[in-house]
Amino acid sequence: MSGALSDAVVTAVQKILEVSAFELADVVEAGPPPPGAITARLAFHGPHRGEMHLWIEPEEARAFASATLGIEAPDADAVDDAVRELANMICGHVLSETYSDECIALDRAELSAPPLEVYGVQLAGEHGGLGVTVEVVS
Repeated sequence: MSGALSDAVVTAVQKILEVSAFELADVVEAGPPPPGAITARLAFHGPHRGEMHLWIEPEEARAFASATLGIEAPDADAVDDAVRELANMICGHVLSETYSDECIALDRAELSAPPLEVYGVQLAGEHGGLGVTVEVVS
């Protein structure tokens, strides 16, 4: 992942968590996702195509779902929906910042995607970590 994409991912995740979940996140050293992490994959296509991969620790996912949906104890389906929406928000923000004059379509995020060995950017939120990689192939 290029430096510009990495910077865009960090900015996107920090803004989204702060605005949507009232949470701050710090960049930490990237590594493999921890056991039990929820994984997602989102493909995009248009003048630029590729994929975004995300992992998030379950407690961080529950906290994000709780804050964004306004419910104290979200069930598993609500957490899954929130993770899909988080993936959509991150990818949309990164692509609109990186390719502002181009129309790029996002597919629906798929959960339980096979995890990557290492993700390009990793952040630690108040309830757990998450990692993101954006791969642009054209």
